[in-house]
Amino acid sequence: MPKKKDLIEKLYRKPYPKNFTTRELDALMSKCNCEKYQGGRGSGIGYYHIITGRQLQFDGPHPGNELYKYQIDMIKKFIKDIGEKE
Repeated sequence: MPKKKDLIEKLYRKPYPKNFTTRELDALMSKCNCEKYQGGRGSGIGYYHIITGRQLQFDGPHPGNELYKYQIDMIKKFIKDIGEKE
């Protein structure tokens, strides 16, 4: 399993990573003290940061599992907001 540092580096890579998957996101969020939950609708993905109580929620990508640019932007802001970006 990739290290937290490696996942954050991939997330912040320029140009945007076109192959950052929901599986990698799950691994990164668990390493950042976040718990996953199912969003309101069928394809919703959500994460709850245990320490700050902040939440990140969006519809999962489909049909594949690679995240879209706007989702990566949301994740990067969330990572910064919870203090996990070094």
